[in-house]
Amino acid sequence: MKVRQVLLFVLVVIAMLGIIMVVFPREGIRISKDVVLYFPSFSDFFAPKQPEMDIDSMLSKQFDINNLENDDSISALDIEELKKLVTPLEFPAGNTTALDPFFAKLNSMDGDGKVRIMHYGDSQIEGDRITAFLRNKFQSRFGGKGMGLTTAGALYSQFSIIQNNSENWIRYQGYMGQQVGVRNKKYGAMISFSRFSPLLDSAAMPGTTNYKAWLNFRKSDLAYSNTKQFKTITIFYGNAKASTKISISSGDVVLTTDSLKSGEGLHVFTYSSSTYLENVKFEFEGCDSPDFYAISFEDDKGVYIDNIALRGSAGTVFSTSDATLLSQMYAKLDIDLFILQFGGNVMPYIKDAKAAKQHASYFYSQMAFLKRLVPDACFIVIGPSDMSVKEKDQYITYPMLETVRDELKAATHKAGGVYWDMYKAMGGKNSMIAWVNASPPLAGTDFTHFTPQGTSVIANMFYNALILEYSSYNERMKKPQ
Repeated sequence: MKVRQVLLFVLVVIAMLGIIMVVFPREGIRISKDVVLYFPSFSDFFAPKQPEMDIDSMLSKQFDINNLENDDSISALDIEELKKLVTPLEFPAGNTTALDPFFAKLNSMDGDGKVRIMHYGDSQIEGDRITAFLRNKFQSRFGGKGMGLTTAGALYSQFSIIQNNSENWIRYQGYMGQQVGVRNKKYGAMISFSRFSPLLDSAAMPGTTNYKAWLNFRKSDLAYSNTKQFKTITIFYGNAKASTKISISSGDVVLTTDSLKSGEGLHVFTYSSSTYLENVKFEFEGCDSPDFYAISFEDDKGVYIDNIALRGSAGTVFSTSDATLLSQMYAKLDIDLFILQFGGNVMPYIKDAKAAKQHASYFYSQMAFLKRLVPDACFIVIGPSDMSVKEKDQYITYPMLETVRDELKAATHKAGGVYWDMYKAMGGKNSMIAWVNASPPLAGTDFTHFTPQGTSVIANMFYNALILEYSSYNERMKKPQ
């Protein structure tokens, strides 16, 4: 083939491609429900390459505030300089003291020497991710051992403890909609409960069948050292039609044998050890299982952060649970701070600003509901991370993510809470791509969830921002009022 013919063929192909670029629909041609055929337009073809985030520069600015001098030695100037390295907490307009009650509790550790934080979130915190890092930082600085609340029926593996149980445990989750057989909304603070015998109708009485079950908790090699030990075991339960025998042992040593009460209301069983425990086994026996709302592993004093992951939830489930039981359980736990980490699960469904505003309105109602139950508690909302959706041949930030972020922030401030912008902390628009491509990767290839390394980075960012506000509080308290 002559050179002239080759050149003519190439020009014809280029011309045909150019025509296709002009006439091909920009929205593509749908082949099936899940497949859309795209062809690049001239603007797509010649568009500048998406700028890449300098992840190494961002990581180089991270620091461990617990390794710095203690709060009493950090001057106001140092605090302001350090704040330039973090994504700060955002307070409601005219209310820069929204976290002062919590900071005051950290200084006094309450009358009983304890401070409690409840960290609710979606799958981003599942398995004690993010929470475990925060708990370790707080306990290393302010004291405390043990992981706090966990469930009786295991749903997924935990970072901080290894749990095994007999096969007859069933977990009922209030954040997945009303489940078959559940005739009330008494789910408790974990928004779930577990049983080892079948649910009974409210009017039914237990039969003569004797049910047995066991739970085994062992220390995890992956856990932080503070989490591995505990002295106090607390069981929150209720709604049992008969008493239940309980035996608690550690290794070959039986620590205690007792009975759990029958009755519909909230009951609390506590066992305190004179020495630290690392492994513990529970054995139960009775004609009707109580609803087990939670088991807590704690020390005599210190900071406790409960990890409560509600997979698939958008944070709008609290008011669907029985308010009386929630109020009673929160009162027993004596909550000082709620951390609510939500937003990611709504991103695929929010198509316009109106939908984003409506979701934020629902979220505000949940914060207002919790504030009515625990009026003295403080609130921090951690908004959604950057999340990517594939568009043609590249991943981009969900189009409505920033709108959802802005509406959640406004709702948080309206409810008197403090907002931390995880999206901004990551680097903003299209930053997830850099986190996925980092070495080692800081986020998974679903372009949504953090890897263990990324979890530590983002949790440290939040912790530094919070402790710097605590340092600012202490500086203010030094000044004449």
